[in-house]
Amino acid sequence: MPKIGVRLPAEFASAGEFLADAQALEAAGADLLTLGEGELDRTLLLAALAAATQRAALHLGPGAGETLRRLARERLVEDLEGWQEVPFPVDRTAWRATLADHEEKGTAGLLLEMDPRLLDLLRNPDQEDDRSADLQLAQG
Repeated sequence: MPKIGVRLPAEFASAGEFLADAQALEAAGADLLTLGEGELDRTLLLAALAAATQRAALHLGPGAGETLRRLARERLVEDLEGWQEVPFPVDRTAWRATLADHEEKGTAGLLLEMDPRLLDLLRNPDQEDDRSADLQLAQG
């Protein structure tokens, strides 16, 4: 099974929400966290991610400083060789097909843009897309 990486936005309105998203993604099973483009300092953002997470690898790229390497407890990844960027799947069937296809190809990991729906896919990969029961619960 390929590993799952998530590209978090490098811009945010709330640092707390940014770090909470990273923690939730890690708890849901994301194997790697990386950052998209943005004006904020990538090294500082990754230092914050290193402090807020425990297991997920963190992608900085070449030349990571020793301080950041120590903060990340040796979880820094300098290159993403073997990882494949994939679009967010339209549904769980497409997600399972993507996973199976890349497992067959021997892809090391899949990298997706951050999407709140990803938490549900990671936490509940075998559930069907029928959410009628959720709708009934929400409406009473």
